[in-house]
This record gives sequence, C-alpha cells and structure tokens, in this order.
Amino acid sequence: MNSKQSKVTALSLKRNKIKADHVWDFRNKVGIPEVKDNHSDLAATLHGGAELTAEGLKLDGNRGYAKLSNWEWGGTTSIEVYVKYNSFNSYSRVFDLSDGGDDNVNLLNFKATSTIRWEVRKGIVGFGSTNKCLDASNFETSTWVHVVVTVSGTTMKVYKNGALAGTNTAGHEPNVLTRSQHWLGRSANSRDGYFDGTIAYMKMWHGVELQQSEVTALYENR
Repeated sequence: MNSKQSKVTALSLKRNKIKADHVWDFRNKVGIPEVKDNHSDLAATLHGGAELTAEGLKLDGNRGYAKLSNWEWGGTTSIEVYVKYNSFNSYSRVFDLSDGGDDNVNLLNFKATSTIRWEVRKGIVGFGSTNKCLDASNFETSTWVHVVVTVSGTTMKVYKNGALAGTNTAGHEPNVLTRSQHWLGRSANSRDGYFDGTIAYMKMWHGVELQQSEVTALYENR
C-alpha cells in the first residue's frame, strides 16, 4: 500500500468511527508478563509457558494461553483477530470467552481441520443451552490470517482477509453477563487442544456490528 492509499484508508477508518472498545496488541512487547487493553485496565496475563515475541502472543499448542480480565458484556458484538496457526489441534481456540464452560463465545478451528468456526452458546451446558455456530473457509498453516466475526440479532458473520466468508441468519447474540474465563489459546473444555501459533492482536466492539467497508479498512490497516 502506498502513502496515498494509507491516508485514504486512515480517513475511512476515522469517518466510519470504528474505534474498538478493547484492544490487546501483543506485538513488540517482549519480556513483559501481561498486556493491558489500550483503552482500559483490562489485562491479558500469560500462563503455561506463553511468551511475547515481536510478532505477538506465541502459544505452543500444549499448555500456553493468556487470560483476559473479567468484565460484563454481551449482545451485539464484533471481534477482530490477526493470527497464524502452526498446526491444527482438535477444536483449538483462538479465543474462548466463557463463564466456567457455559455461555461460551468462541473462535476456533473445527475438529483438527483448518475450517474457521464462530460459535455463540447461551446458557448452561446440559441444562437446555443452545449453541449457534458458523463454519467458513479457512485458517491456513504458517500463514497470517485476518478474521473478523460479528453477531447482531440472529445474524452471525465471518470475514476472512477483508472479505465475507460466511453468514448464518439463524444465530443469536451472547447473553449479557460477567464471564469468569476469558481465554486466548485455551478451551473451557479440557478435551480440546490448545492453540499452536501466534496471535498478533485482538480487538472487541460492544453494541457494534462492523460492516463490510469497515472490515475492509481494518484488513488494509492490519
């Protein structure tokens, strides 16, 4: 992208007012034990051998993960990540935002494949919970992939590298509550694998469904 294009894209970002509510940028923070959200005191703390490199949060696919601080949220939501998988463990999470295994909001690879899965569970597992998901193609091995997922009303969407990759119009929004487990790289289900790769950053918008033009601008400025 040349300087003129960068200026145009920056103006587009400003005009569309898509400033995220939370931003955890893990790049170029080598040697520190936690990363603070750019807009609040919510922190991402490292566990299980997770480490920060110039590229971001490096996770080993074995036991490394990061835990975000707890806060109340739900309803219409948009989340942006920039990730690189090294390999695909079974149902390994980019993020698993749950309340002790219930009311999960997840981005993961389906089974041990590269398929992108975006899912929102409402309620307690085993007690009438409902799980809505959307599968799209796909994460790639050893390649950076930009993903934006949105949910508004009954519509869930997945965008990959700036383009719409899938839509589910029979979905639902996450419940509004304070979840106890906001994890990056780890599942609330102990049977699932850990994320093997690097997460450059994660951003969240509350009450906002990002639109195609905004997702394109985010991808161009990744």
